[in-house]
Amino acid sequence: MAYIRLSFASTSLMGNTDVSVFYPDPPRAPGFPGAHAPATYDKDKRYQVLWLMHGGGGDYSDWPLDAMIQRKCNAAQIVVVMPTIKDFTSTMTGADYFKLVAEELPEFISFLFPISRKREDNFIAGLSYGGYFSYRVALNYPENYACVGSFASPLDVVMDINRMHKGSGADAIVGTNRDVLGLAKKLKESGSIMPKMYQACGTEDFTWDFNVSARDHFMSLKLDHTWVQCPGTHNFEFWDDQLKKFVDWLPLKGTSFVPRAEKEGV
Repeated sequence: MAYIRLSFASTSLMGNTDVSVFYPDPPRAPGFPGAHAPATYDKDKRYQVLWLMHGGGGDYSDWPLDAMIQRKCNAAQIVVVMPTIKDFTSTMTGADYFKLVAEELPEFISFLFPISRKREDNFIAGLSYGGYFSYRVALNYPENYACVGSFASPLDVVMDINRMHKGSGADAIVGTNRDVLGLAKKLKESGSIMPKMYQACGTEDFTWDFNVSARDHFMSLKLDHTWVQCPGTHNFEFWDDQLKKFVDWLPLKGTSFVPRAEKEGV
């Protein structure tokens, strides 16, 4: 699998930012030993893609440095895109990370790499506040993501802010595009399409209460929601393990593919 670091000028951020990309090895011609076989490239092929978020205080390098997911994603034949996020709840001015991930980055990455833009081929997930951010993006753009995942994430962000940050700004989030629980309820009531949800938390994690609150909310709405709990705390040992399980859970094709429209000559 290729590991690529990209630095580019973002209009959403009004400045430069960094992104990491895992790009799977292409199929190899038969009859050659391992990596010495010639690669078989096809410009018409597309890949499924996982948009993968780090947690608070992290950056584009966290997953590549601290998790061992390359072989897993290479075997799954998916592109993994890992941006840098410095503002998960849109409280900063002059830098719109929400727009970066939801709108600008998919356009930029699909220009550079042969990824599919179809909903069925796009997944988003993250650890800690990156999981909250993933849910926020997916529930504001449910037409763009088939699945969303969180690993020990404060999905009930209002409860998190009230308890961990002395309530500063919590009331301003309720009912907005930053309120994951409110967004889920609104989508359910409207009959809108929704991504399938994967939510995992360690039983010793300090985000446990925030996760249980969100879990109970999603279950009360009867959403397509998978809950995973097991012993674990807020660390990469737990996050890495859950990411691997999340990849197994995803509806993956396991290979690059020619989009239907191209196969049908449309």
